[in-house]
Amino acid sequence: MYLDYFGLQKKPFGITPDTSIFFAGAERGDILQAILYALKSGEGIVKVVGEVGSGKTMLSRMLANNAPSNTVFVFLINPSIQADQIVYAIAHDLGLNVDKLVEQPIQVLHCLQRGLFELHQAGKRVVLVIDEAQQMPLSTLEEIRLLSNLETETEKLLQIIMFGQPELDQHIDTPSVRQLRERITYEFYLSPLSWEMAASYLAFRLERAGSQGREVFTSSAIKLLSKRSNGTLRRLNVLADKALLAAFLQKSVQVDVKQVKAALNDGKKQLVINSSRYLTASLSGVLLVLLLAWYGFSSLLGDKTTEPYLQLAHSLIEPVPAPLSADLMPKPKVSLLTAKLESFEQWQQQSQAQYTIRLLAAAGDKAGLVETFLRRVQNLGDIAYLQVYRLESKNQDYIVYYGEFLKHSDALKALKNLPLKLKKFGPYISTVPKLSRQ
Repeated sequence: MYLDYFGLQKKPFGITPDTSIFFAGAERGDILQAILYALKSGEGIVKVVGEVGSGKTMLSRMLANNAPSNTVFVFLINPSIQADQIVYAIAHDLGLNVDKLVEQPIQVLHCLQRGLFELHQAGKRVVLVIDEAQQMPLSTLEEIRLLSNLETETEKLLQIIMFGQPELDQHIDTPSVRQLRERITYEFYLSPLSWEMAASYLAFRLERAGSQGREVFTSSAIKLLSKRSNGTLRRLNVLADKALLAAFLQKSVQVDVKQVKAALNDGKKQLVINSSRYLTASLSGVLLVLLLAWYGFSSLLGDKTTEPYLQLAHSLIEPVPAPLSADLMPKPKVSLLTAKLESFEQWQQQSQAQYTIRLLAAAGDKAGLVETFLRRVQNLGDIAYLQVYRLESKNQDYIVYYGEFLKHSDALKALKNLPLKLKKFGPYISTVPKLSRQ
């Protein structure tokens, strides 16, 4: 909804892990390289701990994408698996022919060991990745330790990486699995983002989404986002996305504390709105039933004075539409705005430029404001350089663009040389909107 408004090509703050926008800051890139080194060394168990939404899943996917081509990954996505079932699960993922209905766990373990040894001889390195390891039963953790004993005279046949929340450390401290801790040779912790690092993260995501380096979030907004997200990436993404939407709806050129607070209150506000709608509908339904019952009872008695009540009941079923207020009445077409809207598609088709300058955004019911703006610019002699686009969104907002430039440096120079009367609207460099966006 807000992509065109902020000049973005795609949504910048999705919560689905996308390795193409992996953020290497906050030690994430260093930890990735360290894990790859640990796998190369072939010793012990690797443990990665981080809070919910800190980027563990993204890190595991980056690991799979960046590991050497001879690496074979087995992902254990069900951490609650029982100890006597884990060897079946690993063997099955490796394509080994085992039947858990016939073969005993000890037979499957021997089959798994043979399969791992054959993969080792073929130059393959097998890595078991356990997600949400803090949920794993203690008996299964002990089985994991036993599996780490599968080795040749010089190397492990199965390397193990455990991803988990901080509770994993408490889990491993349990006396019954204390030997597992001794096998962990590398431990990494995904720390929360500071507000400075949060600023780098937001700028990185916006840049990858097509932003031209414009400062979308104010420093105060970033500090509040960092504080209320506790520095976790997932929560930061959710709040940043809602704050951008709030800025779009309020026609703000930047996201400030006001929009962040709107994002924080979004859930509460939605709950109130839904509750109000439900209560209104419920009361209307009760009133309708009472009116119809009273009308039926009175009709039996021959009482004709109940006709007004029947009309009220009909109004509850088919409400009479209220007259439009003056602000919502359709606006008459205005000459300059109409001409610019009609010429916009032709400009899109003929322009070979990459960049333009976005001067103004206005709500769809503010045609008069856009017309006034165009007339003021006309007095500056720059009307020929303006184009007006109307979004095909619910509100049909207007966007006013200025000029067309082949190079970003040319657009930047023009932006710096804009008259002061235009700079006060907060203009910024944007890509020329494509026809496919219409």
